[in-house]
Amino acid sequence: ICTGAFVLASAGLLDGHTATTHWRYTDLFSRLFPRVRLDPDVLYTDGETVLTSAGCASGIDLCLHMIRRDHGTAVANDVARRTVVPPHREGGQVQYIRRPVPALSAPATSAAREWALRRLQEPITLGQMAARESMSVRHFTRRFRDEVGTTPINWLTQ
Repeated sequence: ICTGAFVLASAGLLDGHTATTHWRYTDLFSRLFPRVRLDPDVLYTDGETVLTSAGCASGIDLCLHMIRRDHGTAVANDVARRTVVPPHREGGQVQYIRRPVPALSAPATSAAREWALRRLQEPITLGQMAARESMSVRHFTRRFRDEVGTTPINWLTQ
C-alpha cells in the first residue's frame, strides 16, 4: 500500500511486474527500481501474486478489490457499506488530476433565509421566500427541508 511498494521493490519482489505507488514518489521509484514496470496513473495493480496501490485511499480500493476477487461482490459490497466507502473504484482510474477543487456554494435557500431574518417584524409568505430563490413553493420547501431540517414555516415561527 502506497510507498510500501518501495519495500517490495527493494526485496526484488516487483522485478518484472507492473506496480504503482503514490504519485509524488513515482519519479524516485522509477530511478531506484528500473526493473519494475511502474504505472504511475492507476489506483492499484493486481499481478495476482503481488499487488500494489497508489496511496491510503486507493489501498482501501485495493483491499475491496481483493475481497471481491476472493469472496465475491456481495461480500465486498457488505464490507464497503460497513466501512462507509464507495463499493468499487476501478484500479485503472487516474490517481491525481491537476485541477482546483470548486469552492462550496451557498445553500440554495440561504438568500431567502437571510432576507426573512431581516424582516421578521413583517408578514412573510412562503411564496415570497420561494420567489427570492427563483423556485416554486414546492421545490423551495423541499430544498429548505433538506438544508435546514425543518419546514420554512416551522423555521420562521421558531
